[in-house]
Amino acid sequence: MPESSLRDRLVVDLKVVRRRGLHRLVDYIDDVPALREVAMQTTGTDNAEHVENLLRSVYKMRSEGAQGTAIGILLGLEQGRRGANPTVLREAAAKRLGYHSVDTFRKQPEANALLTFASLIETYSLEYQNSSQPDDYKINVALNAIKELTLTEYAELIRRLQAWFKENGRGFYDT
Repeated sequence: MPESSLRDRLVVDLKVVRRRGLHRLVDYIDDVPALREVAMQTTGTDNAEHVENLLRSVYKMRSEGAQGTAIGILLGLEQGRRGANPTVLREAAAKRLGYHSVDTFRKQPEANALLTFASLIETYSLEYQNSSQPDDYKINVALNAIKELTLTEYAELIRRLQAWFKENGRGFYDT
């Protein structure tokens, strides 16, 4: 049996995310190997947080139109939808895109949206691997991520940094 393409494996993983919910990704991270593979290639880490960040990055940067809207709703990537029930997300996607029946949406439009999003993830991965990153690229990515933190998230970051420095025998502001 021939090995399936990365895109096909990503579609399978995206179906798992759709069915189980993005907010539970940490519980089933081992069940999405293709997404973990791409996260490892692009971020150097394949944990649930980085897989979710990968999905959000590709969604924000590359998804557009009706299929982009469908993916944002289905996978809980749209703001305010992360913890919603997967059945409710499917119904909302069908309604937003003008389908009178969830079953009609589920049969082909949902499959097309997942395939398109898998292609976007695959393209993102290939472009990332083929691009030459400047030496300070990771630092710039980290700084941009910090800029997007809410006040609560920023406070948690500081708390974790302080704990890390304390565990490693350094003061927070020591050089």
